Amino acid sequence: MLPAFLVLTASAMAFFKIAYLGYTLDVIAPTESYFLETVMEFNGHGTGVAISMALPENLPNQTVSDEAFHSADLKFDIVMREGDRRGHWKRESVTGRRRVAYTATVVTKNLEFIIDSTLQTVQVIPDSVAKNLLPDSLSPSDHPEISGLADSLKLSANGNLLTNIKHMYQFASHGLKYVQYAGTTDALTAYRLREASCGGKSRLMVALARHIGIPARLVGGKILNQGQSRATHVWVELYVSGYWVPFCPTNDYFAKLPSNYLVLYHGDQPAITHTQDINFKYYFNLKKRLIQKTAGTISGADNPLDILNIWAAFERAAISIELLRIILMLPIGILVVVMFRNLIGVETFGTFMPALLAVGFRETGLLIGAVMFAAIILFGLLIRLVLSRLQLLHMPRLAIILTTVVLFILGMTIAGVKYNYLDVARVALFPIVILALTVERFFLITEEFGAKHALRLSVLTLFVASCSYGLMSWRLLQSIVLSFPEVLLVVIAVHIYIGRYSGFRIMEYFRFKELLVRA
Repeated sequence: MLPAFLVLTASAMAFFKIAYLGYTLDVIAPTESYFLETVMEFNGHGTGVAISMALPENLPNQTVSDEAFHSADLKFDIVMREGDRRGHWKRESVTGRRRVAYTATVVTKNLEFIIDSTLQTVQVIPDSVAKNLLPDSLSPSDHPEISGLADSLKLSANGNLLTNIKHMYQFASHGLKYVQYAGTTDALTAYRLREASCGGKSRLMVALARHIGIPARLVGGKILNQGQSRATHVWVELYVSGYWVPFCPTNDYFAKLPSNYLVLYHGDQPAITHTQDINFKYYFNLKKRLIQKTAGTISGADNPLDILNIWAAFERAAISIELLRIILMLPIGILVVVMFRNLIGVETFGTFMPALLAVGFRETGLLIGAVMFAAIILFGLLIRLVLSRLQLLHMPRLAIILTTVVLFILGMTIAGVKYNYLDVARVALFPIVILALTVERFFLITEEFGAKHALRLSVLTLFVASCSYGLMSWRLLQSIVLSFPEVLLVVIAVHIYIGRYSGFRIMEYFRFKELLVRA
């Protein structure tokens, strides 16, 4: 009776929000954003240093906010050049190690165009766009080899625009093998080798387009994938009836741009330039975040059932929506643990330790978190073997193990910062406590049941934590729970049903299969 009442209550609340308050996930659910961090490090030798970096700007498919510039003792300014923004750090004399950085929050969305199939290649070109018809050293559209390739592809300035674009795009995308080259590959080299990286593919398409009178330009940016990297990406924009239409022959995007593409600059230029001989190093670090939408709020914003009031309360308390997400998703992660333990029969460290581990993994990601978990367990096991020779009492020995584990985690953080592995370095206080408690449980089980059993439980705990992490990280489910937290009443109802289950667990069917066959 109680489970049914909880489900009906949750359904009624959700129905009221949707029918009377106008709730939809598109309006209410938080927006997925990226925290972009660009770090640049160098050594000064008493001479002048200048660094220039392309900065993202607000475009129809991307929004940039919360920008911050970390300049050390260098002078910083922003220069606009032909519609693009570039940040400049400089100083006449620099000695020693320096670190400058740029951070911002970016929100991107898909961009897609439909090209009219009746358009002809000849079109009116504004003076501001005409420069994108000119050949250059990297995209020599007037070169005889480019002309010959255009003829072989049946490209014509008097032909159908969409047909021409499809032919040149097809060759750049599928006629050239993708090979990851370091440095700059021009259009002719890409054509002669029949292989290229994103730059070579894109420059060849630019050269072909310009050859038949279609304004074309390179676009440089960043593919938004979580983690740390140095890679940037290049694609193409063609001028079609007053619009710059994107094409990516490397990743096969025709007249569209996916939501994980961030535009940094236009034209054939480097993303970052710097003074030579300063041992310059840089990297990008990206992390997904949720932000609350400020536009499109519903008319019933003053209603006590409005989730926006809850968000506002958290905001007034200086608590981010990320923390709200963790709080609301933790019961979902615990539900996974309960199902594994009570329905499947998988043993773990503690009752809810896998769910807490899953929360800890949010800082590092699943892979890095799993590696750290294994490394910490093995390190603790090694310390225990060393301490066993001292014949200490149980509590002091356990305290020493936990202390050395904490020092080991802090050492991993320092090493991560030093060698720019920020995924390893992002170990907050909460994950340290969780991992320390896990290690404590590990050694208690080791002393009671042996190291083999403890290692087996470690593997099972990590497996369940991974499953819990996967469900807690599901963006659609996060949006649903954040918009309709009454879903947690359904979770309670499921717990009640599981709590009343008195049958065999799935693992017990395998464990007692011989007895079941005899019966």
